[in-house]
Amino acid sequence: MISLDFELFWGVKDHVRLEDYRENLLGVRKAIPAMLALFQQYGIHATWAAVGMLFFDDREHLIEALPTIRPAYKQRFLSSYELLQDVGKDEASDPYHFAASLIRLILDTPGQEIGTHTFSHYYCLEDGQDVTAFRADLQAAKHAAQRFGVALRSIVFPRNQFNREYLSACADAGLAAYRGNPPFWWCQPLPTEREKRAWFRRGVRLADNYVSLSGRQGGMEAGAGDAITDVPASRFLRPWSRQFRKLENLRFRRIQGELDLAAYQGTTYHLWWHPHNFGVNLSENIGFLERILQHFAALRKRTGMQSCSMAEAAMKVAARPQVGHVRS
Repeated sequence: MISLDFELFWGVKDHVRLEDYRENLLGVRKAIPAMLALFQQYGIHATWAAVGMLFFDDREHLIEALPTIRPAYKQRFLSSYELLQDVGKDEASDPYHFAASLIRLILDTPGQEIGTHTFSHYYCLEDGQDVTAFRADLQAAKHAAQRFGVALRSIVFPRNQFNREYLSACADAGLAAYRGNPPFWWCQPLPTEREKRAWFRRGVRLADNYVSLSGRQGGMEAGAGDAITDVPASRFLRPWSRQFRKLENLRFRRIQGELDLAAYQGTTYHLWWHPHNFGVNLSENIGFLERILQHFAALRKRTGMQSCSMAEAAMKVAARPQVGHVRS
């Protein structure tokens, strides 16, 4: 499985200034067509978990679609609604907050699923949020997707802030799958301020891309024990970095070995990243991704390994006898 957290500036507003991250965000306009071309070439079914605010062509229609109940974060800068005064007139003048044309491009590509990253990049572990506002957010996301004829079936929690108490709200909204977190302590979600201070956790996550700290993650299983199906993440696809370029073969072999393990054990392997991670150094990132897809294609030929969207994986789990966790 591949899932992408499609968010543009809505997803990084509390971490970076727009002027400092402009190149990455503008680069998404080239990165998404390049990724879609690879996915079509290699028969990849991917899930694009898109922030609902991206589904609009202009500010007028976005404002009309805002929910009346909104998160009351104690740290107001976390709220996407604080940005509305800075949003431009339309996608042509503001490519950082609108992406209707990119949504249409994804929908025009075979095998691609549009999922949700919530309407407003909703944080489920921050002080001040609650399930009532979360339900309103999901309804707004559903309505935004319906404008494109999309019925949402999968959710990726922003910043991976998984909150088990909210799974029933997801099920009520018609969602069937969510991307859970790997079981390691350094992958467990924290509120934003605590995560910023957790430098050691971030260092461990970085190192694990190159050396085996967590073991091979090919044995992850899709679970059906919750209100909706957990299709857990295996690995974040770290973008190419000039600083670590000499370690690229180590990074590839790490993923290659995990794919092999999943293929021969008959379990799932779930890569994820953000389109804006490919917004710079596009040729290096696309080249690395193609190496992964070439290896997957070889495994598909040898072992029958399949490419599934998150919703398709949930359907496979639902179709099998449910005893605890079921391999997908």
